Amino acid sequence: MKNAEMLGSLVGAVLVVLVAGFLSATLVTFTVGLFFTFPFTLLNILKVWLAVTVLDLLVGKLMRKR
Repeated sequence: MKNAEMLGSLVGAVLVVLVAGFLSATLVTFTVGLFFTFPFTLLNILKVWLAVTVLDLLVGKLMRKR
């Protein structure tokens, strides 16, 4: 595999992860907003996205220590 192909695959994978994370954060924000007072705004979606990302990194780091 050439360097350009590897870079293209890496960029594509990163974009897929970012889009999937944003869509899941949107779904979580909408679902929580149905039951609690949590407005469905872009700022709240980004907060949930950040929280999910941080939790994912922490769990990944803890799992590697085992």
